Amino acid sequence: MGETASMAAELTFQFDAAVLSGLIAGLATLMLLVLMLATMPVRFPLNPLYIVGSAFSIDTTPAYLWGLAALLIGSIAYGCFIGAVQVGFEIESFRYQWGAVTGLVLSIVTGTTLAYSRNLNRAVRAGYVNDPGPFLLRYGVNSAVQIALAHAIFGALAGQLYSSFS
Repeated sequence: MGETASMAAELTFQFDAAVLSGLIAGLATLMLLVLMLATMPVRFPLNPLYIVGSAFSIDTTPAYLWGLAALLIGSIAYGCFIGAVQVGFEIESFRYQWGAVTGLVLSIVTGTTLAYSRNLNRAVRAGYVNDPGPFLLRYGVNSAVQIALAHAIFGALAGQLYSSFS
C-alpha cells in the first residue's frame, strides 16, 4: 500500500516545476534565436519578439518588451502543458524526446494562430509589420522549419527540466 501511495505522489502535476522549466526553456530558446539572428549574414525578416510585441506597440523598445513578456507568458503556459502531458500519459523516461514531440505539436498550434495575425495585430493591419501568415510561410519555408525546430528545442528542454525539477 505504501508503494501505491508513493507512486501516486510521483505522478502528480507540479505547477512550480512546470513554470520554472517553461521559463528556463523559453529563455534558452530565446538565446538561441538571438544568436541565430545576430550571426546571419543577411538581414532576417523574422523577428518574433517584435512581431508579437507590435500588436501592443509600434514603437521599437515597447514592442520588444511586450514581445518578451508574451514569450515568457507563453513559455509558462507551454511548460505547464508539457508537464501535464508527461503526468497525464505517465511518461517516466525519454522525457526530452516526448517534450520535443509535444513541442512540435505546440508549433502547430502557434503556426495555426499566426494565420489570424492580420485580425489580431494592428501593426500588421497598418503595414508596419509584414503579415507572417500561417506557419510564417509568408516569410519563406525556412521560417516554418525554424518555428518547428524552435518549439521542438523548447519542448525537449522543458520536458527534461520538468522531470529534473519534479
